[in-house]
Amino acid sequence: MENTNPSQLRSISLPSRSNPSFSQIEINLNKLKTLEPFYSSTRIHTGLACLTDLYTSIMELLGSTQTQKVNLQSRNKVLIEDALARSTRLMDSYGSLLELLGKMKGSARVLQFALRRKGVATYSTTDGHLMDYFLSRKKAKKNIVACVGSLEQMEREIESCLVDGEDHHLSMVIRVLLEIVIATISLFRYVLVILSGKPKLDHKLYTFITRLMQTGKPSCHKSQEIINDADMIDLTLDSLWKDIKTNECKTVDVQMVMERLHKLDREIEGYEAGLDCLFRKLLQTRVSLLNILAN
Repeated sequence: MENTNPSQLRSISLPSRSNPSFSQIEINLNKLKTLEPFYSSTRIHTGLACLTDLYTSIMELLGSTQTQKVNLQSRNKVLIEDALARSTRLMDSYGSLLELLGKMKGSARVLQFALRRKGVATYSTTDGHLMDYFLSRKKAKKNIVACVGSLEQMEREIESCLVDGEDHHLSMVIRVLLEIVIATISLFRYVLVILSGKPKLDHKLYTFITRLMQTGKPSCHKSQEIINDADMIDLTLDSLWKDIKTNECKTVDVQMVMERLHKLDREIEGYEAGLDCLFRKLLQTRVSLLNILAN
């Protein structure tokens, strides 16, 4: 899978003086832009927190008296119905992403347990566990391609949609909601890109990175953009696999794999926690949209 950069977040001008929520939304959207690219777990966690705040602000707008009492004429009603349809698709994407994270975490834990239990002298017996992990990574990358494709299609549809309701205030709120949805899609794609890893990383690059890790020197920004824990685990396991086949397995190699697997496990748990908070906001936003139709 090619790790192309997800689309950049757009800048929009909001009527901040008319409602404090518009001002807060603009602040958080600009904050998200400063975090790009999201090629680190720290930036992704901060981005998820920003998105959570954005949905809190949009819920205030959707729950305001001015929005709740809007006259649901033909075009106004279509705006709400379309927003509801998009919220369903976004929650489906969340479900796919969460399922993928769960499977990756499970595979990493199984391999980590096998390496810890077998002992250095019998690492050759872990061939089956290594192959299982390789197969799970291959399947995960295939699922990531499908998820990214679905998100890209949704993004194209949003960018081409026309927001033209009879009520100016409602139209503005929906436009802001669309920007937040696009930001959510962008962050989802960055998480998927990080999980997918690079399609190919040669052994020389692996050796260079390992040397940097051992000396404690920080890698350059460009390297940080293309190297992550999923990459490092793939490369380290590939090296370990070759060592096992030639009976040259080293304790340090195995220890590095286990440390990387443990770190990936913690990072996935962090993503899951952040996504869970975001999902609750997505659900509440959907309820706010349904309330407008009910009123």
